[in-house]
Amino acid sequence: MRPLLPLGGVALALVLSGCGEPGLDLRTPSDAREYVRLCALGRPDIYCKAMLPTLREVQGPVSVILGGGTEGLTRYLAGRGLTVADFQRDPALQAAFARANIFPVGRLSTGTHRTLDGKAHAVRCWPDMEPRAGEPPYSEDWCQIGEFRAINRLHHFKDAVGSIYSTVPSGPDDFSSFFPF
Repeated sequence: MRPLLPLGGVALALVLSGCGEPGLDLRTPSDAREYVRLCALGRPDIYCKAMLPTLREVQGPVSVILGGGTEGLTRYLAGRGLTVADFQRDPALQAAFARANIFPVGRLSTGTHRTLDGKAHAVRCWPDMEPRAGEPPYSEDWCQIGEFRAINRLHHFKDAVGSIYSTVPSGPDDFSSFFPF
C-alpha cells in the first residue's frame, strides 16, 4: 500500500504548519516592531515580550538591542535582588529594560545616540570600527554600541523600517547583552 503523502511531503507539511510552534515564520520581517512581535511569540526567553508594550507606545522609527538568552538578564536581576519571575510580574521593570535598549532612530550610525531612557551611548559603525584580535573584518551591517558588538538583522532589507541589533558577547564568560536599567 502506498502512503497518502510521500515522506518528503509530510516533512514539508510539518515545517509549513509550524508544528504548533507559535511564532515560527519562514521569513524575516523587514519591520523592527513586527520582528519583536514575532520574536515574542516564538522565543522562550522574555526579552521580546518585555519590549512589546514600550514599542507600541513609541511613534516613529526604532533601533532595538536584542541580546541572546536569559542567562545575562538572570544574573543582572540577581545582582539587584530580583528574579526573572519578579521581572515578568513587574510592567514598570520591563518598561525600564525596554527604554534602556531602544533607540528612537531607524538606524544607528557613528556618533552618540540616546536610548529612550535618555542615556547617551557612543556608537561606531562600519567602516569606523576595528575587529578584535582574531576576528574577521566587519561588514556594513555591524556596529559597536557602547560595549557591545552588534549586527543589524534588518540591514539587507531595502524597505526596512527600523533596525534590530543582535549583540555579540566579547567572550565565553560575557553574559551582558543589553544595557542596564
